[in-house]
Amino acid sequence: MRLSDEIFLIYGREKGKYPFSNCILVEDCLIDGGSEEDWNLKPEVVINSHWHEDHIAMNGAAKIVLAHEMDAKAIESKEEFKRRYALGEEVELFLSVYPHIAFRKVDAFFEDGDVLVYGKNEIEVIHTPGHSAGHCCFLINGEILFLGDIDLQFPWYGCLDSNVAELVNSIRLLKKIKPKIAIPAHGEILNGKELEERLSQYEERIAARDRKIKELVNRGEDPVGKGDNIQAVSRTETYV
Repeated sequence: MRLSDEIFLIYGREKGKYPFSNCILVEDCLIDGGSEEDWNLKPEVVINSHWHEDHIAMNGAAKIVLAHEMDAKAIESKEEFKRRYALGEEVELFLSVYPHIAFRKVDAFFEDGDVLVYGKNEIEVIHTPGHSAGHCCFLINGEILFLGDIDLQFPWYGCLDSNVAELVNSIRLLKKIKPKIAIPAHGEILNGKELEERLSQYEERIAARDRKIKELVNRGEDPVGKGDNIQAVSRTETYV
């Protein structure tokens, strides 16, 4: 989907339904890499929003890989990737979807506030931790906001480097940004005017989970495995 002369939205299968993701091509720079359509691309640069498998699948095809330093080790090392998931060999199920995935060196780091320039296009880095320690969103030309896995659907914070409080703070930070359009890694493109309300709904979903956990604990029940209300939902469930 053409967003401008040099910027394209590449939808993953079913609008980026996990285990696929939406990506953005800016000139010869690909932001994330988990849609089937991008597997034959040969981008000069891949920018990783974070270290999860549906966002690093194209790293092996790029000459240069960029990421936040806090996520770099899990992008570079399969052992660190597995450690952060804390699921043992179950992680192999996630990786089996991506035949060309490669754990490779991150060539350079970016940090909050950096502006990456490709042709006439500027990509501003917005560090939004919580989903992962180094998760970042990207504001392109002040108008297009790529949300990564702050996907406005299913708040996910189940890895060792996840942090619920940081995720809530990141959501509130994004509410202050007023883009023309916003694009999550999973789901539909939306008008920027909808963004604040959708982010508020997303934040409320986290709060609702917290309330449900407290209710279960107060009743003496184990909250683990109680469905979407509880964050201990395994990604393997998305394959069923």
